[in-house]
Amino acid sequence: MSGHMVQHILLLTATITPLPGINNLSYTDPRQRLRDYERALEHYLRLRRHNEKIVFCENSGSDLSTLQEVARRMNATDAVEFVSFHGNDFPPHFGRGYGEFKMVDHAMSTSRVLLAAREDDVIWKITGRYIVENLHAIIDSRPRHTPLYCNYRDHPKKGWMDLYLMAWTPAWYRRYLAGVYPKLIDDPDGRPVTAEHLMREHLTEIRFGGPYRFRKTPKLIGVRGADGAGYHLNGRGKYLLRNALSIVAPWIWV
Repeated sequence: MSGHMVQHILLLTATITPLPGINNLSYTDPRQRLRDYERALEHYLRLRRHNEKIVFCENSGSDLSTLQEVARRMNATDAVEFVSFHGNDFPPHFGRGYGEFKMVDHAMSTSRVLLAAREDDVIWKITGRYIVENLHAIIDSRPRHTPLYCNYRDHPKKGWMDLYLMAWTPAWYRRYLAGVYPKLIDDPDGRPVTAEHLMREHLTEIRFGGPYRFRKTPKLIGVRGADGAGYHLNGRGKYLLRNALSIVAPWIWV
């Protein structure tokens, strides 16, 4: 590893206008989703650290002018790169995980900020409608030289991996995650699994050696796409439980 200061880059993924008929998605109103993206972008810009860059990647070719206005209003146009393309060109039953990591591949291969990242810089992929209130505490707790930082859970769903927040180095992504999205098709071979299960299966196959759990429990605000439930309304109890267990029983992955 080089001796330069590691740069942290936030990659906010977005789908303003979802693919009609996409699996496991009820929160589909483009206006509501756009408002969520605007609020989240404003949050990350307001709290961003010196030299912290943001890449906002959107895959439905929707109008990003109000998001660009958020950056202008906050005098942060140099801090945000907007990447827009038409990436919803797949069968809707493939699911959201397939579409999101197809989008991540596009961002990793076309974003000037991401292409300029050094081998040991860290890219934090965040589902762009969500606000992770304690993101910097999670960033600061990342073990040094960890090429992938993610969150496994085995309760109440066994073999699960959170995909709304994870981090990687560019070199590790190119070797192990580039092109992974065809493995994330919902319900392959009739099995009742989702991209969260399939990504964990992929990491098991490549013998990823951890760490498997964030050292800090994410404090999440947002509306869940599957059922429209608000994390900020029903998630505090889960946060307190997970945070307590991470301290007193870290071997229980909830």
